[in-house]
Amino acid sequence: MMRSVNPSVFLLLLIVNLSIVDAQTMFDRRFQPGYLFGIKAGANVSSQYSPGSEGVFEVKSIAGINAGGYYGYFINRVLAVQAELSVSGKGSHWREYNYSQDEAKDILTYFDLPLLLRYQPAPLINIHAGPQVSYLARAMQYDYSTGLKGAIDDYYKSLDFGIVFGVEANLPKNIDLTIRYVRGLISVYAPGGYNYQSFNNYFQFTAGYRFEREMKLQSKSKTNIKRKR
Repeated sequence: MMRSVNPSVFLLLLIVNLSIVDAQTMFDRRFQPGYLFGIKAGANVSSQYSPGSEGVFEVKSIAGINAGGYYGYFINRVLAVQAELSVSGKGSHWREYNYSQDEAKDILTYFDLPLLLRYQPAPLINIHAGPQVSYLARAMQYDYSTGLKGAIDDYYKSLDFGIVFGVEANLPKNIDLTIRYVRGLISVYAPGGYNYQSFNNYFQFTAGYRFEREMKLQSKSKTNIKRKR
């Protein structure tokens, strides 16, 4: 079972990073993207956390794919707001320990829309976090005992809400490599479905290509400093 990660640890690290004074001068960082957009794709390692289910059933992680695009706008040299839209595969592999001893895999397809605050302490790396709303496009279940797959949309809510924490390497040649953890904030099970609450949580690994438009920042140099007469 994928264990829950304490979001407060990530928030503490983000606050510490935000409090560090930027040692680079305006001259050294006179070129900074005004805005950027890009495409990305990768893999999810997802599971579902159900409080109070210990000893009743076991939950394992499953792999899924994700793909989408994003747009970001820099508020200043180090902070940007970034919105994304992607298709994302989530779910879990579960097995009951009670009388039925059922074993199945819930395969969920979502449209994810995160809105992120992006902190860029250096040109090659950024840290980002923010809320995410997800719309369930399809819910399927694979039954291991029968080998059949069927729709289970009625067992899941159409909307999910979560919070995103991530770090990204912004490499030369406009290549991005991203690692994220996404924690669900509400139970995704619909009323009258499963007996327990369940929260989506997953790690996301993506590679992307970015397009950016640079803005020139003014620098203080000896040529533009006015001398007093």
